[in-house]
Amino acid sequence: MASTHVREPVRKARPSRRRWVRWTLGVMAVALAAVLLIAYVWQPSADGSYRSQYLSRIHSMYVETPVARFHYTKTGSGSPVVLIAGGAQWQYSYRDTIPVLAREHTVYAVDMPSQGYTTVKDDFAYDLPAMSDALGSFLDAVGLRTTSLVGHSWGGAWTLYFAERHPSRVDRLVLLDAPGLAKEPASQTELFALPVVGELAVKLMGRSDFEKSLRTAFADQDRVTGEVVDETWHWMSRSEKRAAFVKLVRSQDFTVTDAALGRVRAETLIVWGEADEWLPASYAAEYGKRLQNATVKIIPGAGHNVHEDNPETVNPLLRTFLTGAPGATSFIQSPASASAGA
Repeated sequence: MASTHVREPVRKARPSRRRWVRWTLGVMAVALAAVLLIAYVWQPSADGSYRSQYLSRIHSMYVETPVARFHYTKTGSGSPVVLIAGGAQWQYSYRDTIPVLAREHTVYAVDMPSQGYTTVKDDFAYDLPAMSDALGSFLDAVGLRTTSLVGHSWGGAWTLYFAERHPSRVDRLVLLDAPGLAKEPASQTELFALPVVGELAVKLMGRSDFEKSLRTAFADQDRVTGEVVDETWHWMSRSEKRAAFVKLVRSQDFTVTDAALGRVRAETLIVWGEADEWLPASYAAEYGKRLQNATVKIIPGAGHNVHEDNPETVNPLLRTFLTGAPGATSFIQSPASASAGA
């Protein structure tokens, strides 16, 4: 009998699992390389379309120190007061405060490292000791052995740390919605603390992203005008300022300031926005309990940028406190009453 040969149907070849894995890994490698390139090599263009109107209205001064070339203004006459702005802010945030305090004081408004038009030298650390030393170098350069200090947000933490390390150099201290307690950091900065993700976030940030974040610091949204956004975004969009912001986020260790609160000797005023979305007003009450010679004022209907959000209330408060006149704090809430309302 003749044999019959049955041909089996030809099966279409399928890509091997090994080939699929290689392809997937290749795509992932390319994507990772692109991410790292953006995070650590690529630099976004700065916003060069805006010309600061504020700079045209003030008399900018500069002083060289071993740490930085500081940009500052000096206004008025009388006992000295130094104003320190918060993170991703600059002296512009005190535009409504300076003329009020300058009636009785010589007001120095200085851009700290990472801020405004100050430029740092070498590899600046941006941690609390470095920021405190930078403040000290500025005070030395302008001839201030002792002064009153006003600090907002991170700027408040830097002034607090300086007052802890150098109590004899601080006459009076004002903290405006300032971190410095061993508490969770503001959730708005958490993203920037993550490796790679933080670099990507700060580099891909545009003006609209910056404005969205800035608005969370105000309760009165009408205060966030186009000028308010542009005056800060203009310099914040520069690559070195973006990088400095990330370094700041990762370098602020407030367990250090918390542990040394007892070293502050200066009479201290704590001012806090009741509607602060960054740091709760309950922090103010704790400061009031733990700092010597501290009084607390909670500002109803004001956000994190309390001095910008409600200058009509905050500026007279600062002016009265910083004069040191008898009864200067008679209308300021006590720490106990602030705690009850927080």
